[in-house]
Amino acid sequence: MNSKSIKLFVVTLLISVFAFGVVAVAAQTTESITAPVPLPVPRVVTDRPLLVGILSSGLTSESAQRNWIHAQIEVAKRGWKMVSNVDATTTELQRASIENLINQDVDAILLWYYTMEGNKDLILKAREKGIGVYCLDTELRDGVIINATQGNGTVGAAVAHYGVDRAKEKGNVLILSIVTHILRIRCFAAQGMIENEWPALNLVGFENMPVPGWEKAAFDITQNYLTKYNNDIQWIFAGWDTPGIFAARAVEEAGLTREDLFITGIDGGTQAYAEIRKGSPFTATMSQPFEQYCHICFEAIDEAQIKGIAPGAPGSMIPPSRTIYVLPVMTTPENVPEPGTNIHTLFAATYYDPNNKDAWYTWGDPYKVQ
Repeated sequence: MNSKSIKLFVVTLLISVFAFGVVAVAAQTTESITAPVPLPVPRVVTDRPLLVGILSSGLTSESAQRNWIHAQIEVAKRGWKMVSNVDATTTELQRASIENLINQDVDAILLWYYTMEGNKDLILKAREKGIGVYCLDTELRDGVIINATQGNGTVGAAVAHYGVDRAKEKGNVLILSIVTHILRIRCFAAQGMIENEWPALNLVGFENMPVPGWEKAAFDITQNYLTKYNNDIQWIFAGWDTPGIFAARAVEEAGLTREDLFITGIDGGTQAYAEIRKGSPFTATMSQPFEQYCHICFEAIDEAQIKGIAPGAPGSMIPPSRTIYVLPVMTTPENVPEPGTNIHTLFAATYYDPNNKDAWYTWGDPYKVQ
């Protein structure tokens, strides 16, 4: 090798070392979007199947069952591995479940319907170990990378618009709520619209039901208001479907039909659709795309822990709010689905395209309306 070649080799080597050093320095090791103090970016897994822990507070609700079905579809499609506890019904069991996943050193944790305040320290503990934590339709706490949900205030207002129109902007209205953050946002939106914008609508009651025991409370409260107002109530706004269904029983027992008094709910599902279909006073609901929430969470896991795009970095799907909102669909007697309907087809107005044969909603065996 002559002297000219040696000089060229040395220059090239120095450039390579310098460039490598810049890359090494520039590699992001912490992120500051999910907590007031920097946290380690979730670990990136490229040499083995990613291990995700799936946690739920129970599977009694249809939404939780749908989340669970689609989470399994996502794991199988992506070739990942999974450990789970979908029956952590108390904060103590939830804490034990998170601790167990931390001890197993899973790569990511996806949870829904957990008591977040009682688990906030464990979320940070998981993140300090490089475990990504993601929420499906659940409140955020420091360290959670993303929550996929609907805009509950927007949804409450949308259902209120339906009710205002159906009531022809007049009559007595009762709101059934609980103090849970998500539910009260829905009900506050309706309350504000009714009280401030339509003077011929009279909000006769805003009732917070006990938890547990809201099923009986919804029936009893409705019965009491019907007695107090001599059946002169035109609309009951239920913060979610189930109290609306129990309220419908009280309305029917009073000898009234949906032509006398109609009830609106929020969430969508087999029971709600059956009520709408059979013509009970429960008349409409806002159907949530729980499978889409779940898919968004898995996309976020893939982005951060397979592709290595840190939360908040250029190209990241995680917004500063750490919340991605998607649109539900109003379901009424005009478009209520029949039993056996593929759940995705309800959302043709938002994401479902029957001509897209490669889309995520074609994977596996999706939930069917019962």
